Amino acid sequence: MKNYITILLLVIALGFTSCTGPLNEELFSSQQIDDFYQNQGQADLAIAGIYQVLWNGYIYKNADYIRLGDFPGETMSAGGTNKDEHDIFAWTTSTSRFQYLWSACYQGIDRANQLIDRIAKSDVTTAVKNDAIGQGKFMRALFYFNLVRAFGGVPLHISATSSVSDAAKARNTSEEVYAQIIADLKDSETMLSPFNLTKHKAGYATAGSAKALLAKVYLQHKEWANAAAKAKELIDLNVYSLMKDYSQIWDPSYKNGSEQIFSIQHNNGADNGSNLGEHIVYLLCPEGYTLNGVGIQFAKDGTSFGQVEKKFFNATPNNYRKWYTMRDRMPRYLKVGTTTWVNDTVKLEQAYVVKYYYPDMSTGYLQTGVNFTILRYSDVLLTYAEALNEANNGPTAEAYNAINKVRQRARAVGTAFEQPASIYPDLAGLTKAQFRQAILDERAVEFVGEGERRNDLNRYDLLLTVGNSFGVAVKPGYVLYPIPDAEIKLNPLLKQNPDY
Repeated sequence: MKNYITILLLVIALGFTSCTGPLNEELFSSQQIDDFYQNQGQADLAIAGIYQVLWNGYIYKNADYIRLGDFPGETMSAGGTNKDEHDIFAWTTSTSRFQYLWSACYQGIDRANQLIDRIAKSDVTTAVKNDAIGQGKFMRALFYFNLVRAFGGVPLHISATSSVSDAAKARNTSEEVYAQIIADLKDSETMLSPFNLTKHKAGYATAGSAKALLAKVYLQHKEWANAAAKAKELIDLNVYSLMKDYSQIWDPSYKNGSEQIFSIQHNNGADNGSNLGEHIVYLLCPEGYTLNGVGIQFAKDGTSFGQVEKKFFNATPNNYRKWYTMRDRMPRYLKVGTTTWVNDTVKLEQAYVVKYYYPDMSTGYLQTGVNFTILRYSDVLLTYAEALNEANNGPTAEAYNAINKVRQRARAVGTAFEQPASIYPDLAGLTKAQFRQAILDERAVEFVGEGERRNDLNRYDLLLTVGNSFGVAVKPGYVLYPIPDAEIKLNPLLKQNPDY
């Protein structure tokens, strides 16, 4: 009996109809595996099935990545009296987001495995084969990187699953998972070389994406010298750079530019139930309230769920980057029931992340064509600076240069909005410990609302300290999330993490 592959397991899949256009939504039917992978079009279709998991599989969708990554830290929370379980380390083994993350990552891994296994045996050209396998291995590495940072060691599947018995495996160690991630990314950067600008503009993984992710993996694994070397390789490609104006990084008009190394592609649409658009724009929109007896709002379709921690907001210098990252006031508003903007600065009841906030000024609705950026150039620069500091027992000239580029952009150097150096001065003369703290502080502000704070804190065993500082008695095992209950019931070979 022949096996079948369904590129679309749920409802929809992304269609890469052309490498010159953005990733678009398109409906596809099932194909027999034996008849598949015979040409570039079919390879692209299989790649589309892997990419579809990024925004329809509850890894990044509906701000789950932000909730899992930023809420346990000191930068964001549910806000007000509505404390989220991730704010107070009160999650359980049955928390649904852990199941979403686990299931989506393994769905993506199995689709990548199907592609890698089958395309290797096909008669497509070497160029098509290398591109398909290179993208498949990049995506498999990304999914495993999300899993190992969340759960620790997880079962490694590096070939396609064809039966229930194939899925029942014990957990590999975290070291084994990291080794597989690194091996996949090394293969990926080779197979996707040289860098392809057309692919980059269309939102595909490229050799640059593989290098950037590999540098990030090395950093999280504390392979400092390797992280610095790989970050330097990407810097030396001379194809990426910081966008001068921080306000443009997520602007739908500047997609897949010099800073965005790898992003989830989204299109505009007013329907917040559609998978075409980015839902984060609704979920992080500042919440309206009643002003002088009149209801006001900051978009016609915003439903805020998360705010910036007040202590963190107040401690952040008031530079250009802060204004386009998080605010406790807004320069305009809508009266409820109208589409006319009132240009008057009003105070917010909480501070909100606004980096995804791009309303359509003519309709009052939020633009949903905001890409969610997984890898961007400022991360590479800060990775380089951090790794050099750790590898060389203190900051080098190159480390200062890297972090100061990020700080200079924060004060809008080189733009019409440039602020004096006194607003946010360049760093110099720091010890290793001081520079490490400066890096962590810089990352906290640069990447707030991007889901990376928990990972940064865990890299230096600081997550428990932060949790305890909020008056929460955090169990040591909570540096990892629990293996979902449902997975342990399905697979008795899985063992739960400590303290759950």
